[in-house]
Amino acid sequence: MVLLLAVFGATWYASGRFMAIVRVHDVYPLHVVASDTRSGIVILSRGPDATEPGSFRLAWHGGQTIVGAVLSSTDGTVTRRVSNVHGRLAAGMHVGIEPDLYTGDPLTALHLEFSTVSVPTRLGGMPAWYLPGRRSTWVILVHGLGGSRADTLPPMPTLHALGFPMLAISYRNDAGAPQSGDRHSHLGASEWHDVAAAVSYALSHGASGVVLYGYSLGGSMALIVARDPRIRPRVRAVVLDSPLLDWPAAIDYATRRRGIPQAFAALTETVLAYRAHIDYAQFDQLEYESELRAPVLLFQGTSDTVVPPHLAAQFAHKRPRLVTYVPVAGADHASAIDAAPSIYKAALERFLAALP
Repeated sequence: MVLLLAVFGATWYASGRFMAIVRVHDVYPLHVVASDTRSGIVILSRGPDATEPGSFRLAWHGGQTIVGAVLSSTDGTVTRRVSNVHGRLAAGMHVGIEPDLYTGDPLTALHLEFSTVSVPTRLGGMPAWYLPGRRSTWVILVHGLGGSRADTLPPMPTLHALGFPMLAISYRNDAGAPQSGDRHSHLGASEWHDVAAAVSYALSHGASGVVLYGYSLGGSMALIVARDPRIRPRVRAVVLDSPLLDWPAAIDYATRRRGIPQAFAALTETVLAYRAHIDYAQFDQLEYESELRAPVLLFQGTSDTVVPPHLAAQFAHKRPRLVTYVPVAGADHASAIDAAPSIYKAALERFLAALP
């Protein structure tokens, strides 16, 4: 009996961690071995994302810089290019490589004009950034769990050049947005209604149709909204970046990577479904591919540490005529545009250019 209570308590705690309101913030798991900012070189300890190809934001307390190409590596260190250093970067400092290359808002980060609007929902107005464009199709940008609108900044210059109006949205429990009644995340099970409300806002403000552009959990919610019979006729296309295509598979993937027994993971999934009111079948996107009507562009890093990368390939295989699949070698979660910016931009331009 004591063992059963202990297991139940542990799974209750674990499910509560999943439901907790979290907001992604910079972390500093690496340290600077040496730095020569005049020559544009930094030597880092090996650790999370230290050798990932591409350009990223290297952050530390009181500053940041752009970290670029890997120049060399040893068993314990990685030497990379740096540029645009803001603050002091010196040996011994703790730093972290962040996938969000930009911070701030569209104007300060990208010099793109925008306005802050309020999207009506059952919980109240959700703040969103609106960027005007000449086309009649709007792009609805949806960040992932614990993220923010700033996570959707990287593709904005390409979308702006193509002439698309954009709406980068918040959803319940985001910073500055209305909270859910229980102050818990429901992992998309209720949050997707806020994405649907954003589509309604766009259509009521002149959009003839929408492109749903979702990251991680935002991608899963985009697919749920795209299946909604009331909205499906107005969805012109879907863009997915590192989408969460199956909640149990993502939980199993995370627990295996941490060496947690699968029996414990299964119990946690059961308790989580009860507490968060999640119907996992709703999030098993591989079972709903037949309901897709709009073309899909799918970016997936092959070294994703958050969602199982193989699910993206399976999803694309099920609907080869509808899904354009762009795997990016070596990219981690939501880092495809940083690891291969030219490939990402070209794929996005080809996919969206023909839309109205």
